[in-house]
Amino acid sequence: MSQFEQLVLPLYETFRKDWLVMARAAARQLGQGGQPITVDMVRAKCPPPDSIDPRVMGAIFTRKEWENCGYIRGYRSASHGRPVATFRLRAGG
Repeated sequence: MSQFEQLVLPLYETFRKDWLVMARAAARQLGQGGQPITVDMVRAKCPPPDSIDPRVMGAIFTRKEWENCGYIRGYRSASHGRPVATFRLRAGG
C-alpha cells in the first residue's frame, strides 16, 4: 500500500465524506446490471468539488463490493488517453 493510500485516502473519507457517499451511490447505480464502469462515468454523473485532487477519485471503488476488471483508454481531455481502470460490482454487491 502506498503512502498516498495510507495517509491521504483516510483523510478523504473524513473530510469529503458527503461527496464520497453521493459518488459511491452514483457508481452503484451506474454499475447495476453488471456492466463495467469507470471513475470518469461517476465523475460525469456526480461531479467532484473543484478542490478535490483527481488521484483520490479512486476512493470511490475501495470498498470490497467492487472488482477491477481491466482498463480502457480515458476519454476525458485531462487524462490524455491514459488507461483508466474499469470496475464491476461483485456478485451480491
